[in-house]
Amino acid sequence: MQKNEPIMIFHAFIDPAGITEVRSGHEAVTLIPFRATVASPLFTGETAPGAVDVQQENAAGLRSLCARYAFRGTDEAGKPCTLFVENCGWIRTGRQDPVLSTCPRFLTDSPVLSPYLSQHRFRAEVHGTDRGVDIHVFDVEAGS
Repeated sequence: MQKNEPIMIFHAFIDPAGITEVRSGHEAVTLIPFRATVASPLFTGETAPGAVDVQQENAAGLRSLCARYAFRGTDEAGKPCTLFVENCGWIRTGRQDPVLSTCPRFLTDSPVLSPYLSQHRFRAEVHGTDRGVDIHVFDVEAGS
């Protein structure tokens, strides 16, 4: 793997009709259901039902994002497994940065992937697309 090459890229697709938003004064919560796929040397799969990105905006104009979802698929050994992802970050409301940086956390039942993915050594970049977002996951200890 080359320096700055993502270890995985998640392709998330959003149905705007499924978005729920609640506003009260200067605060808001937005629930964004989505589906996603991933195909990488480490893991290949698609999201199980229930994938959602919860965004909470506070009176200071900060928006926290926390997406929680599980992929069902196969690990690098070709064995079936589940990969849980929690991907969190912060942005200032109204900013139009082309890339959002987040900190993903993983949990998997794959005996092959668990020792590696259970470590706190990953960062992610969220890039907007026409139908949702692409999430590029990098291993910071591998120089990416």
